[in-house]
Amino acid sequence: MKAEIWSIAEAGEGYTVFIKPLESEQTVPVFIGRPEAQAILAGFEETAPSRPLTADLLLRLAQKTECTLIRVEICELTGDTFFSRMVFSGPRGEFVLDARPSDALALAVRCKCPLHIDEKVVTEAGIPADIVDEATESGRELRKEILRSELDQAVSEENYEKAAEIRDLLNLLDKDLPIV
Repeated sequence: MKAEIWSIAEAGEGYTVFIKPLESEQTVPVFIGRPEAQAILAGFEETAPSRPLTADLLLRLAQKTECTLIRVEICELTGDTFFSRMVFSGPRGEFVLDARPSDALALAVRCKCPLHIDEKVVTEAGIPADIVDEATESGRELRKEILRSELDQAVSEENYEKAAEIRDLLNLLDKDLPIV
């Protein structure tokens, strides 16, 4: 099924990426860590970090070898673990690489390639999108408030690296990109 990254929300010690099939009222929550969420969000923002992230390195490697990411597929769910693969086209034809969903999504955002999710995964892990939508809308304003407070604290502590990360997240929220 064709899908999209519908939203990204903070969830305890990590984040949740909500993958929504385009022709469905379900969304699939995929839990990832903070660095992985930042890599996906950096792709949405289209900023070049001072040091390349893993997805940036993979993108550069693909470009140097004349390969193109055709699509990312979230193809399996075993227990609580999602599996994905990246389908590339190169000088020697198509090839597939297994990847963690967070890495594959970070690269997909940068390449603006299609995202697919297996129907069985949606059946097993999907939740109603309207439940998530209600929670994320109220959570967006609360998240902005919390981030502004964290930004003030980071600046007062002269922790400018953390302040820059928080500033970037606030900018994404202001642009109405999918983070809560």
